[in-house]
Amino acid sequence: MIRTLLLTLFCFSSLAAWSQSQKGQTVSGYVDFSVKEFGFRTVQGTFSEVKGTATFNSTVLKSMEVCLPAASFSTGSKGRDKNVTGWEEYLDVGQFPTICFTADKIDFVGKIGEETTYDMQGGLTLRAETHPISVRVVQRTNSEWVATFTIDRTQWSVGTGPSSLAISNTVELVAYLSLN
Repeated sequence: MIRTLLLTLFCFSSLAAWSQSQKGQTVSGYVDFSVKEFGFRTVQGTFSEVKGTATFNSTVLKSMEVCLPAASFSTGSKGRDKNVTGWEEYLDVGQFPTICFTADKIDFVGKIGEETTYDMQGGLTLRAETHPISVRVVQRTNSEWVATFTIDRTQWSVGTGPSSLAISNTVELVAYLSLN
């Protein structure tokens, strides 16, 4: 009986110590993107207002989830921005207002100087469809992070109509994140 009680107390104290070592931080930032148009011209733009959370065990990243409003899409061309955010075949922000990424697996890659690199695998939810992606994340300072990844927009049924024939399926993205 005493042995069981001691074992139970040890398990609870270990769990308490583990949960105290987990610390969460708020994530904010923006995402730059680029996509080829007509095979030679590059259209660049930004999604702003990224918000989320990151959890660390000591100093090692353990989880991350970030979301952004699809309506924050901006290329500097009001007509293009209105079409991409409003048309059903593209982002259709009235029906699909949020884009989110949740990391399912985070691997520590290495540390060079002050920079720490992670590879994340997770799900990107866009237009109510979630598909797996891989993201390379570099922690430049304690609060400055940069994530790079590429997606095939057709996986999420983005730009499936005739007007999308001039646009590359591949979209390059760079997320600039600040952790508080």
